[in-house]
Amino acid sequence: MSLEVVEAGDDPGSGAEAAAKRLPASPFDLALDRAWRASLITSKGVPSALVVCFHHMVIDAWATIQLRKEFQILIGGGSLSGDAPRCRDLAAEQWSAARSNRRKAARDYWQKIFEAAPAMEKAGTALSTRWARLSSDTAADAASSLAARLGVSVPSVVLAAFGLALGRRTGRDKLMIAVYANNRSDPRWQTLVTCQNQIVPLLLTVDPAEAFGAVVHRTHWDLVPAYRHGAYNVDDMVQLGLQYGYSGSVNGSFEGSVLGFFRYFFNYLGPYDQEKTYPKTEIETGTAGRNIGAPLYLQIQDGRTLTCTLRENSSSPNDVTGILLLMEEIILAAGEHPADRDLPASKGI
Repeated sequence: MSLEVVEAGDDPGSGAEAAAKRLPASPFDLALDRAWRASLITSKGVPSALVVCFHHMVIDAWATIQLRKEFQILIGGGSLSGDAPRCRDLAAEQWSAARSNRRKAARDYWQKIFEAAPAMEKAGTALSTRWARLSSDTAADAASSLAARLGVSVPSVVLAAFGLALGRRTGRDKLMIAVYANNRSDPRWQTLVTCQNQIVPLLLTVDPAEAFGAVVHRTHWDLVPAYRHGAYNVDDMVQLGLQYGYSGSVNGSFEGSVLGFFRYFFNYLGPYDQEKTYPKTEIETGTAGRNIGAPLYLQIQDGRTLTCTLRENSSSPNDVTGILLLMEEIILAAGEHPADRDLPASKGI
């Protein structure tokens, strides 16, 4: 491929910003183009910045961390040790006879979910993104404290609060929630630069009379088998879903975007991009942003604060602001009660 070189004179920063806006402005033609573009910004002939734009089909946010790390090693005069892992090698392993039991286990897990899940929820026609963002240092402290007392993870606390908030807002007592699984636990594949994340289903039952601590504990242990089956054949699950009335793909659930199984998405980024977590501010709202095909998509960044961004892409709108505020209330109320296992989720919140 050719690398575009742009001379920016005395203002390479502006040149880099312009390239960052220009490179993703036109759609990728995946039949003809490479799935990434790059522009080298120079100042009087001296390289100043490298701007790279990727299609999400070939790379995800976590892979950019690996690329940045390797790039910094190389420009610092270092070298990369060993051969880079290859996607074809990972695919060969996942489709090997030795992995047949794991593939069957993943299918059995999905079948169990489909058998117990409610009817597939249609969300209507896709609209432009609406979003709300709430950043709370007090909620971060409360979620961390509650997780420690219950012996669970912080994501389990936040996900349970999300489910309870959705249950109260929608009146639904069963929620099929898509949870992102990071399939990089095997050291052999941690440096593979590609999209490795897959969506796994979590069926969350909402009972307003149940103690919040009990909801958290159950959510945490229900996540264990979900993550265990985080690598699977998507076509397998699409075929299986059809048998239970779930049609389309495993992403989205509305016409005009991506038809699929899920209306509710939960993506916990943890400490990734901590600089994007914010101090406590008034809740932010907006309409700009890309439509990723998820009707109601919650992204969590856990750093100095707990930053929750909820995006709505549906003609059946949810109150994104109200859901986030209710989640915060649930977490803070439970965090104030040492006996949170006995705290009814609907009391005092």
